[in-house]
Order: sequence, then structure tokens, then C-alpha cells
Amino acid sequence: MVDPDVLRAKTTAVRHHVARIRRRLPLSADTLDADEDLRDILLLNLQQAIQGCIDLAIHVCADENLGPAENPAAAFALLAGAGRIPADLSLRLASASGLRNLIVHRYGDLRTSQIVEGLDRDLADLERFVALFWRP
Repeated sequence: MVDPDVLRAKTTAVRHHVARIRRRLPLSADTLDADEDLRDILLLNLQQAIQGCIDLAIHVCADENLGPAENPAAAFALLAGAGRIPADLSLRLASASGLRNLIVHRYGDLRTSQIVEGLDRDLADLERFVALFWRP
């Protein structure tokens, strides 16, 4: 059984970071490119929201003995295989974990136009994921 305090803490953190991003929407790539501070706020909160989902996925996999999650994509796949999340959501979250890696490791290679284009969908996916595990 997954510790409810862990679920609450992780989902609260994800929702907090998503809300911080949503308060700044709508955004254009040009606006984001021109405002380094806004870009930093957006990317840090996006990174933290994605990381919260990754942490939650790995925690649930371990607590429910779903198997070893060698990486975030594997954790989301294990959850989908166990019927805990939809397969399509698992694939998009695996992709989000790749975006998180780009934010953390190769900041300069990010194209803001790609981030802005998928931001509403990506935020909805993060919210959908945590809602599957904890509803306040």
C-alpha cells in the first residue's frame, strides 16, 4: 500500500508547480524567448512538476511490487501494464520525462516553440496523472 502522506505530498507539489505555470498562460514562444526570467520560472516549474510525477511513479511501482523501474519511462510503462494508468498517458509521461532531462542537462538545446505548443496538453497530462492517485 502506498503511503497516503507521500501521495498527498507529491500530488500537492505537482499541482503547485502546474498552477504556477498556468498563471502565466497564454504564452508565445517569442515572449518566452524575450524574457529570460519568465523562461526560467516556466522551465523550473515544469521540471519540478514532471519530476514529481516521476517520483510518484517510481514510488508506486516500488510499493505495489510492480517490478524494477530502471528509468522514468519504465516506471510509467509498469503502471500502465498494471492497469494503474492508461497506456496513452504512460507514453506521453515518458516523453515528458525526456523533456525534463533536456531541461536539466541541456538547457541551451531547448526550443521554446516546442514547449509552448504542447504546454496545455502536457500540463493536463501531469494533472491527470496525479489525480489518478490522490484527490484532495
